[in-house]
Amino acid sequence: MSSKREVFVQTRECLLAKITESLHNDERFVAAWLAGSYGRGEKTWQSDLDVHVVVAEAYSESLCAKPWQSGAKTTPERLALFRQFGTPAIIFDSHGNNIMGGTFTYVAYQESGQNVDWMLIPQAKAYQERPCHLLFDRVGLPDPPASKVESIEESMQRASIQIGFFWMIAASNVQNLLKGHLSQYHMLLMWLEESIREVQAALKGEYPQFTKASRIQLYTTQEEQIAALRRLCDKMENLMPSVVEMGGSAPQNPRVVVEKRLELLTEL
Repeated sequence: MSSKREVFVQTRECLLAKITESLHNDERFVAAWLAGSYGRGEKTWQSDLDVHVVVAEAYSESLCAKPWQSGAKTTPERLALFRQFGTPAIIFDSHGNNIMGGTFTYVAYQESGQNVDWMLIPQAKAYQERPCHLLFDRVGLPDPPASKVESIEESMQRASIQIGFFWMIAASNVQNLLKGHLSQYHMLLMWLEESIREVQAALKGEYPQFTKASRIQLYTTQEEQIAALRRLCDKMENLMPSVVEMGGSAPQNPRVVVEKRLELLTEL
């Protein structure tokens, strides 16, 4: 690792230590943990800090206020908290990202270039997220609510929708190659990859775990681009019989449309 990257990591760890100590010593906060790569035990030098903070009831109305759902701003009360750890250079509220009904604020700090995803959660709505890296818990947070058990029919309906979506996007993505729209082509490859993950999870009666990671690479030659699309099509074709066997549905021969369109590339 380069010296600059080492300094970057050290700065992040110092910031985390400062945040942990400050929150722990502040009566307004009763628990905190890290989610994301830290929470999964998969942190790298590139990881940012996903800090979830449970706000005591006496303070939640002000700190968890949502006068807007999203915007390049935050409330004065939250800003005062965030400023304890540096000068915010970029701030963005996007409260829909907080699944527990609290607030979400992205803060990038001027001095270090570090960013923190701040999730503030009213104590009345908070539960112990899993997996996570617990920083402290003074109140004994409850376990997460039991997940709704999905029936096989519901799982296969979800899988069937993803299969149909996959082939629609796969056929459309050849058009991006024909037009030379390579950034759009790569973006749709990620959509196709995600549909495969959805079907794989549905076959297990599960939902795919959230991840920012992707196995999609930058493909620079037409041969690589065609091969990458075909590999994803192969994966989906291999999943389809299992979905049908379990009561789902799949189109009879969608691959033929993709291949007919790929043939047009040979005439360019």
